[in-house]
Amino acid sequence: MTTIYAIHGTDPDKLAQVIDEMRSLGAPTIEVVDCGDYMQALEGSHRLAAASALGLMPAMIIHEQGETLDVTGYDWFDEANWSGQEYTAGEVAGELFSAAPSGAL
Repeated sequence: MTTIYAIHGTDPDKLAQVIDEMRSLGAPTIEVVDCGDYMQALEGSHRLAAASALGLMPAMIIHEQGETLDVTGYDWFDEANWSGQEYTAGEVAGELFSAAPSGAL
């Protein structure tokens, strides 16, 4: 079993909507960073929670820790919190993990 840490908590109304959509669309695809013992999601907190509720395993686009990422395309990017645009996936995963809600999917 693969542990995937989400980056945000979920809104119950949005989660219900995503669960309904996923019933017809199937398992989602989520970008993650391979952190060795676990995966750190870069996106898709609601999709991860919905997949878990439905017993589905998401497909993963896996980034290795040394890979360079442009963080400006993610919904959590805020120039006030990131001094640049490119970081290693390991650096991003560390920042997201330290700010994430407790719990894994």
